[in-house]
Amino acid sequence: MGKKTYYRMLIDSFLLLKGNTRVSVIFLPLWNIPYVLYNFYLSLYMKTQGITDQQIGYLIAIGFVSGAFFSLFSGAVTDFLGRKKTTLIFDLIAWPLSLLIYFFGTNFWHFVVASVCNNMARIVNVSYTLMLVEDAEDVERKAAFTISNIIGILSGVFAPLSGVLVDRLGIIRAERILLLLAAICMTIMFFWRNYHYVETRIGRAILHETRQKKRFIDFRLNLFGNTFSYLKQKPAVLVGMILVVLFNVYLPIGTINSMYFVPYLTEKLNLNEALVSVLGVINAVTILLVLIFWIPRLHHRLFPLLLGLVLQLVSQAILIWTPPGKFWLISVAIICYGLGFGLFRPLVDTLFADITAGRERAGLYGLNNALTSVLTALAGFYSGRFYGAVPVSIYLFSLIILLLCLAALFLYAFMEKEAVLPKIKSPWGKKDSSPPSRI
Repeated sequence: MGKKTYYRMLIDSFLLLKGNTRVSVIFLPLWNIPYVLYNFYLSLYMKTQGITDQQIGYLIAIGFVSGAFFSLFSGAVTDFLGRKKTTLIFDLIAWPLSLLIYFFGTNFWHFVVASVCNNMARIVNVSYTLMLVEDAEDVERKAAFTISNIIGILSGVFAPLSGVLVDRLGIIRAERILLLLAAICMTIMFFWRNYHYVETRIGRAILHETRQKKRFIDFRLNLFGNTFSYLKQKPAVLVGMILVVLFNVYLPIGTINSMYFVPYLTEKLNLNEALVSVLGVINAVTILLVLIFWIPRLHHRLFPLLLGLVLQLVSQAILIWTPPGKFWLISVAIICYGLGFGLFRPLVDTLFADITAGRERAGLYGLNNALTSVLTALAGFYSGRFYGAVPVSIYLFSLIILLLCLAALFLYAFMEKEAVLPKIKSPWGKKDSSPPSRI
C-alpha cells in the first residue's frame, strides 16, 4: 500500500473502472441522496395517515410477494430485453412511478400499489448488477462494490435534512416534498445514465441468439436457465447464495433502513423524531470510516465477514435490552451496526459476484432475488403481528437470522477451505502476488 493516502487510493480505485462499471458508479449519487431523504420517514408518513403496525407488516409481505413474482422472471426478462433496456424500463416503474403513488396516497391500498410497483426493482437488481459486473475484471468489481457502498454511506449524511424539514413542516408535507424531488431527480438520472450505457458483451450475444432462434418459449418455460443444474454441480455456490439470501431477509426487518426502526425508537423508546435522524449520520460516518480505513487493509475475507456478523449481533442485542430514553445506548448500537455492515456488505456482494459467472449469472441473481422475496414476504407478514404484540420481537427475530448467516458462512468456509487461505488483490492500487480467494 506504500505511503499513498487513502484519498489517493480511492481515486486510483475509481480510475480502475471502465465502461458500464464506471457509468454505474458515477450516477449513483443521483439515486442514493434522494432515496435517503424520503425513505427515512416513509413509515412514519404512512402511519400518520392511519396505517397500523400490522398493516406495515402486510405492506412488507405484499411487497416481497410481488417481488418474488417479479424475481421469477427477472433473469429471463433481462436476457430477453437486454441488460440496458431492462434497467431503464423497470427503473422508471419501480422508482418515479411508485414515488408518485406514495405522494398522492392516502390509504392502505394506495400504499399497496406503490409497494408492488416499487418491487419491480427486483428485475432491475439483476439487470443493473450485470451492467455493473459483467464486463468488469475481478479487481474492478471489488473497487466498484467498495466505492458504491461509500457513495451510499456518504448519502446517509443528508438524512438530518429530512429531519429538519419534518420538524418545520410536519411529517406529511415534508415527506411529500421529498417524494416529489426524488421522483424528478431519479427520472433525469435514469435517462441520462441509459444514454451512456452500452449493452454488455454477454448481453449482446444472448440477444443475438434470442433473435436468431426466436427463443420466446424458453423465456416462458426456462426462467432460470441452467441455474439448478449449475448449483447441483457446485454446492459451495448454493451455500454462498443462502448466506446472501439470509442477509437480504434481515435487512428490511432489523436494520436502520427497516420500516420498523423509526417507529420503534420514537414510540417504544421515546426518542424525538428529529433527533432520530442524527442516527443516520452516525451510521453513515461509521460505515464510511470502515470502507475507507479498514477495508483496504484486509488481506482475506473470512475474518472480516465473521467480525461483521458478530458486530451486527451485538447491535441487535443492544436494541433488545436498551431501556426507553437512552439515546447514547442506541448510538452505540448504531455504531456497532455500522462497523459490522461496513465490513460485511461489500465483501459478501463481491463474494457472490465472484462465485457466479457466464451465462448462468443472470439466472443465479434471479433465483437469489426470488428466494429473498419469498422469505422476506413471510418475514414481513409475521413481523407486523409480532411487532404489534411485542415490538422488541423484531430484533430477536433479526438476531436469529444473523446466527443462521454465521452458520452459513462457516459452512461455506469449510467447503471452500482451500480458497480461504490465499490473499486477495486489493482494489485500492497495490496488487498482491498471490491468487485471489473467493472468500
